[in-house]
Order: sequence, then structure tokens, then C-alpha cells
Amino acid sequence: MGAVLGSTVMIAAKRCLGIVTRVSLALVSVTLAACVQDQASVTLLVRTDLPEILRDYVEETFEAVHQDIDVRFSVASTETTLAELQAIEVQWGPPFDVWWGAHASGLQAASDEGRLMTYQPRWLGRSASVDLRHDGEWHPLLLTPYVIAFSREDLELARAPSDWIDLRHFRWSDDIEMLDPARSEEGAWFLVSILQQAVSVGDLESGFDWLATMDRYVESYATNTSDALKALREKRSRIAIAPRADVEAERSNNSPWLYYRLPESGTPVLIRGVSLMSGTKEAAAAKEFVDHLGSIDVLTETKLKTRWQPVFGMVDSSRIPVDFELQEPWAPYAIPFDTIQGKREGWLNRWEQEIRGR
Repeated sequence: MGAVLGSTVMIAAKRCLGIVTRVSLALVSVTLAACVQDQASVTLLVRTDLPEILRDYVEETFEAVHQDIDVRFSVASTETTLAELQAIEVQWGPPFDVWWGAHASGLQAASDEGRLMTYQPRWLGRSASVDLRHDGEWHPLLLTPYVIAFSREDLELARAPSDWIDLRHFRWSDDIEMLDPARSEEGAWFLVSILQQAVSVGDLESGFDWLATMDRYVESYATNTSDALKALREKRSRIAIAPRADVEAERSNNSPWLYYRLPESGTPVLIRGVSLMSGTKEAAAAKEFVDHLGSIDVLTETKLKTRWQPVFGMVDSSRIPVDFELQEPWAPYAIPFDTIQGKREGWLNRWEQEIRGR
């Protein structure tokens, strides 16, 4: 009886030992896999202020292909980010690896301070939709043209201005909304682009003359596009000069009354770009991420979610609804960033001192 009991105990012990061994081996395997994953993974820090829905899409599609890279976003405007960078000594290294979707002026300022890393993305060889001249340490990625917006409930199409020169007519006196150059990047960029276009035809003063007329006719200088379009909705103004992406976003938001014209002679374009940060420790992963941003899928999703169109490459037109935006031909002004950046402060100061409210 004792022998049988002893044999039974031994068999049970062996079974338990087998179970323990299998569990232990499984735990060891999981632990080793986790260790390997931790050792192989890279955390890529990306700064942007583009919408969360687009950030999620880019993160998901990028990590599906690069499973060893963990993308993490921090959100701040171009102005806030530039101020943050300028408060840090260059040799201390950047607080993030990639700056995505920043305004061109902010990227150019960071480049001038030696904070960006030169990199030529794979998509850079495609034809550009605008004549660009910049230093190559950052790259234009997205653009949207400025338009002349108005309410179709208030203004018939036949009477709506179709070009910038039309706005000089006295009928628009006290009826124009412009974005404030002193309080918005969109307003400042429009002003310096108008002046640069005047320079390109050899007549800077004609640009200042046009801005002086606009100052006399302006109903108010809006802080942002929402305020400018609100003035149209409330019939406090009849015309608003604003970026097309913002106007289209408002049109899609239950505002069928809103319409716009793309000026026949050409128009300034607002640019968002991308760059690697100088001193990043994850340069290889950062380059892969920047390349991913130029893929047709990401460019298409970007247009769908933000209304901005790519500077380089095309979108998948089969995914763009027929009535997604107004179909009008337009021509962008050339953008010599080096010239504009060098003249910007002086032009803005002259406008403030000699034109605004005079």
C-alpha cells in the first residue's frame, strides 16, 4: 500500500514539475521577447499641430511598416515651438526629432539658426506645384492658396471680385476682412507675399499702394479665418481674404452660403513644411518617417482631413469626392524664401508705421 502511494505521489510530482517547467519556459520566452523588443524599439518624437485624426492615421500606417519604431507626438503651434527652440542652446540637442507641418517662416527661422538637419526625402524629385526657392534644410510639404471669399446670399457671382485689383473699387469700402499681419502668421505671410510679387515685376511701391487701399477699405483685421468668415455670416463685411483650406473647411461645416474666387492673375500660397532636427539621435527613423509623409496614401489622407494639398506629388483622385472643393484654375505666386525672410521684418514694420490706420 505504501509503495503504491509513493508511486502515485512521484507520478503527480513529475506531472506538476512538467507543468511548472512549461510555464517557466513560456514566461522566459515572453520575457526574452519583451527584452529583445525593448532593445530594438526606437522612440521617435514628432512635433506638429496638424489634427489628431491625421496624426493617428500617420502613426498607424507608419508603425505597421516600421514595427520597431514607436511614434510619439507633441502638439504645439509653429510660433510656440520656435520660441521653445530659441530658448534652448543648439548644443543641448532638440526636444524632438521631426518637425512636421510647421509654417514655412518658422522652419526658415530655425534653419537660419542652425537647428535643422539636411535631408533629401525620396519624394523630393517629383515636380512641384509651385516655384519654390529655399535652402534645403527643410522641405515644403503642403500648400493652400489665398482666396477672395464672400457670401452668395449677399453677393451675386457676377458682381463678386475675381482678382486682387478688383478690390480697389470704392464699392468695397468698409466691407473687407483681412487677417491681421501683426497677430497671425497667415496675415503676415499674405502681406509679404503681395510685396514680393510686386518686387518680381520691378515695382515694390505698387504693392504698398495696394495694401494702403486695402487698409482704407478694411472693416476689420481679423485674428484668424474663423473671425473673418463670421463677419461674412453676420453681414458685417462682404469680402474676406483667407486661405482656401480654412474656407473650404467652413463650407463643409454646414455653410453652403460661403463661396470664393481664386484670383485670375495669381495668388499667394501658404506653405507648411517638414524637417529633421539637427542633433537628433534617431536620424535613421526620422528619415523613414519623413519619406512616409510623402506617400500618396498619406498625402491623400492629409488633403481629406485638412484641405491642404501636396507641394510635391499627387493625391489619389479616386478618393476625393467630386464636390470636395470648388474647381477653379489658379496660378501660385513664386516663393523665394530667402528673399522673403530677409525682407519680412522690414516690410512688416513699414506697413505698421506708414499704412495701418493712416
